[in-house]
Amino acid sequence: MSAITPRRHTCLLTGASGFVGANLARRLLAEGQELHCIVRPAHAQWRVQELIGKAFFHDVNLSDHTRVAALVHELTPDWVFNCAAYGAYPDQTDFDIALAVNVVDTLNLVRTCVTAGATVIVHAGSSSEYGVLDHAPTEDEPLRPNSAYAATKAAATLMLNYLSDFAQAPVTVLRLYSVYGPWEAPTRLIPTLLTSAARGEWPPMASTSTARDFVFVDDAVDAILAVARHGWSTHSPHVFNVGTGRQTSLLELVNTVRELFGLDGEPQWGGFAPRAWDCAVWVANPTCIANNIGWQAGTGLRSGLSRTYSWMMACAEAKTVYGLGR
Repeated sequence: MSAITPRRHTCLLTGASGFVGANLARRLLAEGQELHCIVRPAHAQWRVQELIGKAFFHDVNLSDHTRVAALVHELTPDWVFNCAAYGAYPDQTDFDIALAVNVVDTLNLVRTCVTAGATVIVHAGSSSEYGVLDHAPTEDEPLRPNSAYAATKAAATLMLNYLSDFAQAPVTVLRLYSVYGPWEAPTRLIPTLLTSAARGEWPPMASTSTARDFVFVDDAVDAILAVARHGWSTHSPHVFNVGTGRQTSLLELVNTVRELFGLDGEPQWGGFAPRAWDCAVWVANPTCIANNIGWQAGTGLRSGLSRTYSWMMACAEAKTVYGLGR
C-alpha cells in the first residue's frame, strides 16, 4: 500500500521574521507547503535570509489594509498563521503601535482572510493576557492584563473569540507561554543565559523565585500545526493554552544550566531589575488542548536547553548575532 501524501496547502504567515514565525516557516516548508510570508519592508533579515527562494516574501505593512486585502484575495490562502506582534520586548513601548499591530491590524487581517475563504486561521496569543495569578488558569478565566502589550493581546483574543463563536470565523487563538529555542532574540533570557554559559560566566539575574512555564519552540510549532490540521469547528473551543503545565523558577533554571555546563559560582541575583509582570507563579493549564486537539509538550527543559545550545554553536547566523565567534 502506498503512503498517503498530505494535502498541500497555500499558507499565509505574518511575523515570519520573528522568533516563533521563523520556526513555523521552516516547518511548513519542510512539509512541502506553499508558503507566503507577509513581512515589514524593514524586517530583520537574519532569521529568514536562507528561506529566500523557498518561500514567497511579500514586503507589506499590515497597517496598509488596502494592500493586505489585495494580496490576501490574490493568494486565497487555505491556512493563515498570524505571528505578528508588538510589545513583547523592553524597547517596544509605544502604546499606539501596540494597539494598531495587536488589535486593529490583526482584526483587519483575520476578517480579510475570512472573506477570501481561509479554512483555518491560527492567531498567536500570549499567556500575558491573564496577568498575575496564583494558579494555572483555564482559558475561560477573566483576563487581568497588566501591561499595554498584554492588554492589546487580550483585546484581540476577545474580538477573535467573538468572531469564532458568533460569526463562525475559522480562527483559533493559542495563548503561548514562555517559548524558547533556536532563532530567539539574543536579548531574551534563555539566549543570554546560554551565551554567558558558553563563556564560562553568569549574566545578572532577577529574583530566584521568578517563574515561567518554558515551552520549547518545536513543541509550540507542533501545537500550531496540530490546530491547523484538526481544523476549525463550531463545537471546539477556540482559545487554547500552550505550555508544559510545569513552571520553572530562575533558580531551577540556573541549576539546570549549571549541570549542563559544569559552571561554578552564582549569578548576581537581583542584578537584573524585575519587571512589573515578574511573579512567582506563571504556569499553563494545557488540559483543554490535550483533550480537544491531542497536543502536549514533549520536550523537557534540559533537553530543550541542550538542543538550543547545540543549534547556537552550529548556526553561522546565531554565532554572529549572539556574539559567539567562529
